[in-house]
Amino acid sequence: MIKHHENVGLNTANLSGMFEAMSDVLSDDAQNALILFNYSTKPIETEAEVLERAELMDELMDMATSETDVCMVYAHAISDRIEEFETNHLIMPKVPAVEMLKGLMDIKELKQSDLKHIAPQSVISDILNGKRAINLAQAKGFSEYFNLPFETFID
Repeated sequence: MIKHHENVGLNTANLSGMFEAMSDVLSDDAQNALILFNYSTKPIETEAEVLERAELMDELMDMATSETDVCMVYAHAISDRIEEFETNHLIMPKVPAVEMLKGLMDIKELKQSDLKHIAPQSVISDILNGKRAINLAQAKGFSEYFNLPFETFID
């Protein structure tokens, strides 16, 4: 027997009614309910599955009337499966170390002299102009300064 839980506000009568309504819906369309459950819980294995689930996710989001709507709950679960697949299968291209350094300096609006604790301004200039490679000590310094993996600054 389910006990009344004051924090959640559930009681046996509420649950009974909810399960009765769910049972009617699920028995009418059990196959679709099973597909929806599988799409929201099983890992994705192919790019084709990503596209199929993304389409269903979009439809569910369009049907949802609020963030707590069951359609939105399933849409978020499908989104999680898509994200898991992309995280495990997406290969990010390696950005050349000098391009990464230039980009980071632009984003942070840094001047060459701002990195003088890593290398003299003239050395930073040579690195940025392709006249000199980043050495291991400099790569370590850039890594610590920008809080990025050491390998980011090694080609």
